[in-house]
This record gives sequence, C-alpha cells and structure tokens, in this order.
Amino acid sequence: MRTSPNFNQQDRSWISQGGRGLRGFAVLLITTVVTAGVGSGFTSAAVEPAALQGMDPAKVAGAIHANAQALKAFVWQQRMQLQLKGETKKVTLTQMNYDMNGNLQKTQLSEEPSADSSQQQSSGGGRRGRLKAKVVEKKTGEFKQMMQDISALVKSYTEIPHDQLQAALKKAAFSQGQDDMGGSVQIKMSGVLQPGDSLTMWIDKNAMLFRRIAVSTIYEQNPVTVTANYAMLPSGEVYMAQAKLSYPKKEVAVEIDNLNYQKNQ
Repeated sequence: MRTSPNFNQQDRSWISQGGRGLRGFAVLLITTVVTAGVGSGFTSAAVEPAALQGMDPAKVAGAIHANAQALKAFVWQQRMQLQLKGETKKVTLTQMNYDMNGNLQKTQLSEEPSADSSQQQSSGGGRRGRLKAKVVEKKTGEFKQMMQDISALVKSYTEIPHDQLQAALKKAAFSQGQDDMGGSVQIKMSGVLQPGDSLTMWIDKNAMLFRRIAVSTIYEQNPVTVTANYAMLPSGEVYMAQAKLSYPKKEVAVEIDNLNYQKNQ
C-alpha cells in the first residue's frame, strides 16, 4: 500500500482549486512539466549523503517512474495563462489524457481571446492594414517558435531516462527540507543536462515522491526558471498542481494549473 506524502494543508488545497489557468500562443508549452525553476528553496542545511537521509537513489528513481506511469491512467484539465510584459495575452483550457500507446492527447476546450477575434483585431483595411497583419503574423510565429523551443528544453528535464536519473541522484547533495518543506528530503543536482543548470527536488521521505521541484537552465545564453508544486490525488498518485515559468529576457511568464483528475474510462 502506498504511503501518503506528508503534504500540509496548503499543498492539498491545490487538489480542489481550479486556480488560474495559463496557456497562450505556446500551446505545447510545458504540458507535461514535472520540473521547476530556480533553486530558490535550497537552504543552508547540512548536506549529507543519500544513505544518511534514509534515501536509496535507486528506490527514489523507481518511485518517481512508477508514479508517472500511474498518472497516465487519468484524464484531467489544464489551464495555461501566458503573460508578456506583465499583460495577459492568452488563457486556454485543455483536456489532457494519454492514449493506449502512451501518447499525450490534448483537446482544447476554450481560449480567451479566441483566435478569430485576435485575427480580426490585427487586420484592417487597405495596404497599411495588410502590412500590419503580416508583421503581426511574423512576430507571432517567431514568438511561438521561441516558446516551443523553451518548452522542449524544459520538457527534457521531465524525461530524464531512469538510469541517467539514478546516476545523477547518486552524485546529488541531500539535505533536510526546511520551512514549508519540513519533513521532506531536498535533493540538489547540478550539471544535469548542460553546464550551469540545476535541478532541485523536495521528496517525501516515506513515499519518495515529489512535493516540489525547481529547475534553472539556459536558453540562448539567457536564464529560464520553472517552479512546480505537487499535490496528492485521493488514490495516492502525486501530480503537478501548479507550475510557473519565467523567461526574463523577453519578459515572458507562464502559469499552469492541472485540475479535475479522473480515471480514464
């Protein structure tokens, strides 16, 4: 029987909250994110080997993998909101599920503003209107490509092969979680996929599953950070309740909420 992580009330509240959505031009952006940016939660607690924290790297990697596989049996909704220079540009609600081959399927349920209204606003009469529409289309295409690139970069941290993750855990710094992460074990890894990056996880000691994840990496020589908090379903699986991505270079911020999990029939 799976042992429940020691989530506090704030952690569990994500299960019932609809939250604010996020999505936008980057429809593909971090849809399966299970990682998050900035090692902001890293404390000065004494760093100890994994064994001294009662953690077996092989078992941690195995528990994470098993939990990810179990989540594929669910259908859920994802809200994504995209902000550019502090202004909300798009909010989208999408239904998410995995097919029988293990591929993620996405069905858009709503979009604000709609694609049609955005197109009408950017178009106008005459030659000037057509030129403006072309400029908007070009910039939108470039922005979407940038977000897809960032999405792929972030996603690569969520798909670290089991053996590679286990190897990284063996070299990681383990310490006790502090403050709101009390009762967890903090695991900090550096140079995971590229020089200068960092991946920090807060793992429940008993269930060996995520409570929080943070990743800090680089895109075109500029920092990208993601932070993600996790919650537990009544059936015991742990899922990413909310994630926030920041790309300061372009003043882009994305927030994701995953909600309404149900067993896929």
